[in-house]
Amino acid sequence: MFLKSLSKKQKNLFIELAIKAAEANGVVELEEKNMLKSYSMEMEIAPFYTSNRNLEDVLQEMKAVSNESELRVVLFELMGILISDKEFDKTEKAFLNQVSNVFNISQTQCDEMLQLLYDYSSLYQRIVATVL
Repeated sequence: MFLKSLSKKQKNLFIELAIKAAEANGVVELEEKNMLKSYSMEMEIAPFYTSNRNLEDVLQEMKAVSNESELRVVLFELMGILISDKEFDKTEKAFLNQVSNVFNISQTQCDEMLQLLYDYSSLYQRIVATVL
């Protein structure tokens, strides 16, 4: 939704973080793989599905090259992949907490973004059901 505004470096870092998010609970579901592909298409970069880098290193690099607004975009979009398979378990919540802590995004703001994402998803499903 907002990823096109990121720089090329940020886009590649974002995909690495999205891969880490998809892997957070040990199972990469089809919905998560589809999200990785969609993210790549949105950002107009070649898709990739593996990252051997350490999560903390990628987070610190993203933080170093991004402003507050860009970090919120990254966090919001990562939330999308975390809930894409309709499950949001404790390991995924821990991943989200780690990202928000490194990015210095408050729990209140994080909760608000997550609720907005749920609201958006629900509304989109209603639109699809009505139109199609």
